[in-house]
Amino acid sequence: MTRTKLIAAALGVAVVAVTMTVTQQLGAAEERNAWSTVDWKPCDRDPKMQCARLIVPADWRRTDGPTLPVELVKVPARKPEQRIGSVVLNIGSGHNTSILFEKDIPEAGMLRPTIDKLTERADVVVFDQRGLGRPDTPTSFRCPKGPAPLGGLFFATDEAAWRAHAERNAAYDASCREALGASYTGLNSWQIAHDVDALRAALGERKLRYVGNSYGTVYGQAYAELFPERIDRMYLDGVADHTQPVFEDWLRNYAVAMERQFDRFRDWCVLRKGCPLYGSDVAQVWDDLVARASKKPLPASGGKTVSLQQLHNGLMGSMPPPKWPMLAEGMAKARKGDAGDFLTLLPFPSRGDGGGGVMSVLLCHDFMPKQPTYQEFLAIEERLKAVAPRMGWLEGRFEVSRCLGVPDDPAVTYPPHPLRAKGVPPVLVGIGEVDQNTNNLGAAHVASQLPGARAFWHGDGHAAYLAGNKCLREHVNRYLFGGPLPQDGLRCPAELITKIPDRPTG
Repeated sequence: MTRTKLIAAALGVAVVAVTMTVTQQLGAAEERNAWSTVDWKPCDRDPKMQCARLIVPADWRRTDGPTLPVELVKVPARKPEQRIGSVVLNIGSGHNTSILFEKDIPEAGMLRPTIDKLTERADVVVFDQRGLGRPDTPTSFRCPKGPAPLGGLFFATDEAAWRAHAERNAAYDASCREALGASYTGLNSWQIAHDVDALRAALGERKLRYVGNSYGTVYGQAYAELFPERIDRMYLDGVADHTQPVFEDWLRNYAVAMERQFDRFRDWCVLRKGCPLYGSDVAQVWDDLVARASKKPLPASGGKTVSLQQLHNGLMGSMPPPKWPMLAEGMAKARKGDAGDFLTLLPFPSRGDGGGGVMSVLLCHDFMPKQPTYQEFLAIEERLKAVAPRMGWLEGRFEVSRCLGVPDDPAVTYPPHPLRAKGVPPVLVGIGEVDQNTNNLGAAHVASQLPGARAFWHGDGHAAYLAGNKCLREHVNRYLFGGPLPQDGLRCPAELITKIPDRPTG
């Protein structure tokens, strides 16, 4: 082990020791204080659901200080005579509880059958992480300035551009700190894990049944470490690895997973006669486009052009499987002389938190309190190219772009560290073979650190349980309702990937 890794591991142990001490001091009080009450009322948008706000300390280390509200929605069990209690669910960073009331957006339509199945035996209680509640309510925090673009570092060809990106993120963070006041201190998953435990107590549950999707898995990891004895069942899906203290190792997993994702996109197209690149060597088509763009920008309709950086940006934004038809069509059109889709349809979307929301601050406090310098990153990038030479190395620039410039403040950060969850009951960890969003290598790394955990692989991508993989849903729900873990080695086949059309439908 290198000296850097030894230091990082030691720091991780120190973080755990400090947080465990504070948690032990809080534990008994949390069971009997005002944080353990909620007032449920029929929701205005759907009286069949119940809404409430859980009031929690802005900082769980100072429970006599300011407070903040956390949005809750409960979908009651449909068969009360078979009710086993509550399942607490966090959907992740892309959506808040508002999605439960939507009728027309595709994500809501996919989520509804999963909720319906869970409510056969349990109340499903969905919570928004602090600061990320419904817009225009006290549960939603807004910052006057937005962060730098997600793909911004693809275009940072020199140190000056690197600094400009960092300065924009620093300005965003400073505006959040000023606007949020005491609430800013509580933006990390250590704090949110305490919110979850207060919610468990408020629901009258002696032990927690928890489903964490995407970023919700980070709260699950923190909870398993802080309150292992209070867990009954826990399912984590689309796991974000918060257990890797060496930043380059964490990046390498993303780079390798992204490189493999391109191969899966290639293989998907080979099997689809309707794919716009069917019958072509998909990897060679991409390599040819890169070679051409390296010499001069590619032509696009309307007299526009597409630079190599824009080409990279479009590819990285198109790796989720639902975008594969658009990527194949964009590459086919670019090969014929119009690369315009890489300017319009394929690049990264704007920040998922709406530009001035606090999800980016939360992520930076959890995952990247320290960022590399420009020269340090260039050295890391060369090593990423050695393991992911076609395109996976680009993941380094994407991940660093999220937080570059956000200062490291030990008072508010919860850095990654090896998971210490002694005494936790067996946790079920869903891992998608085509999940590049929260890469499956990191998910497997988390599962290996949870004593007795079962890694449950499936053939789909990110958030497959909530998105409707029926095989996954059947085994996960059986476990959540009191059944055994799925058999070791059992795998669910791809269901959602098979429904992706050969060509774009919109």
